[in-house]
Amino acid sequence: MTSRIEHIRVGMRRNGASVKLKLRWDNSPKTCELVSAALPLEEDMWHAKYANHEIYVLLPVVEVFGEDPPGEWQCMYPAPGDLMYLFHPPGLLPKDVYSPDNPRRIVDVAYFYDRGNNLYGPWGANPGNIFATATSIDDMEDFAKACIDVWKNGFLGERMYIEAV
Repeated sequence: MTSRIEHIRVGMRRNGASVKLKLRWDNSPKTCELVSAALPLEEDMWHAKYANHEIYVLLPVVEVFGEDPPGEWQCMYPAPGDLMYLFHPPGLLPKDVYSPDNPRRIVDVAYFYDRGNNLYGPWGANPGNIFATATSIDDMEDFAKACIDVWKNGFLGERMYIEAV
């Protein structure tokens, strides 16, 4: 029997900041299963345009996860420390980021670092699955400072990673 991963780390390669999170098997078992099987993950990092205090990576669903999980512990107003699997319907992403003609499905794995987030954007509601939450307020606040630095100074060249702890 293989033991399941209980904790993960989300971080930024260039500035070295990271935060530890607990996988929420109690509320999002299928999402935790799919993400755990795909670890480690690393990709170019983005900062939210509409949702507010969010950093994220864009990943191809089939190539990375095999399939989308069902809706589990879905949320429209993520709290600080939430890590979410956000489903992207065709046409949601800007054409210069990801062409709507491309048949590959894309998912947004997003970490929310402060209050005031809203997943209702120009295309309507886009709820996602919360599948992990930060374990330490102090670590979450330190990581938020690094995220704010990215928001102020740009994310070009930054890579976000998610790995087992």
